[in-house]
Amino acid sequence: AVDLSGLTVAYDAMHGSGRGVTDALLESAGAEVVRLRCERNVTFGGDSPEPSAEHLEGLAERVTDPESDVDLGIANDGDADRIAVVTPERGVLDANLFYAACYDRLLETDSGPAVRTVSTTFLVDRIAEAHGEAVYETPVGFKWVAEAMGEHDALFGGEESGGFTLRGHVREKDGVLMALLAAATHAAEPFDARVDRLLDEHGQIAAGKVSLDCPDDRKEGVLDELEDHIPESVCGSPVAKVVTLDGFKLLLENGSWLLVRPSGTEPKLRVYAEADSDDAVDELLAEGREIVEPLI
Repeated sequence: AVDLSGLTVAYDAMHGSGRGVTDALLESAGAEVVRLRCERNVTFGGDSPEPSAEHLEGLAERVTDPESDVDLGIANDGDADRIAVVTPERGVLDANLFYAACYDRLLETDSGPAVRTVSTTFLVDRIAEAHGEAVYETPVGFKWVAEAMGEHDALFGGEESGGFTLRGHVREKDGVLMALLAAATHAAEPFDARVDRLLDEHGQIAAGKVSLDCPDDRKEGVLDELEDHIPESVCGSPVAKVVTLDGFKLLLENGSWLLVRPSGTEPKLRVYAEADSDDAVDELLAEGREIVEPLI
């Protein structure tokens, strides 16, 4: 059983279906819960129920205030299948770091491989390697994560958009279960301290993405042209390998990567990058735009 006694959690339901469920679950485990946007509102208060920083300003202010008595902030999206976490020092925690921290916590008492999408952090791979575990990479989309989890009996699976699940649970992303895991992870070692430790042990990481407008009927053509225009280097680092699992992922010799893939839900191309600093990520994304935009 999870014991959250002594932990104060601010929970933001974003007026979604997590209200009365996630908060009740946290309380049943012993946490004190401060509720935000837990009232029924069919227009979601006029805001998008998307658990990203621009929509979680109220929760972030509640948690990061130096005078706050809140230990951790948790939010679910409108249908409560995704999660965001807010910490006192970092504010809204990057979902890549959330994944890494929770997988690290799970490996303290259990074992098993991880499944992540092609757009999710290599920090997970470094943690897995330190524990002698494997990581399985999938295209973006939770159906691929779920399939790989079953195939490899994975301990944890997820993607950088905030959807995760555990072995032994339904093979679908579940923000309610993840809220409980998040609180338990924080109770064992605060997220800020755990993330600091993981980055010290395994190397600094920063990630980012941009979206480029691209008509749906041009996506395939752009990717075909991109295949003929793969650069030999990006931002001065040679391309060591090209992964074509979902779009084109350029693995660079310095450990960074750049991914270009079509959105499955919008007329856009997504450009993702990971490196060891925010500045390096910005440079990768800028060069990625320069490579892709002329092809659209």
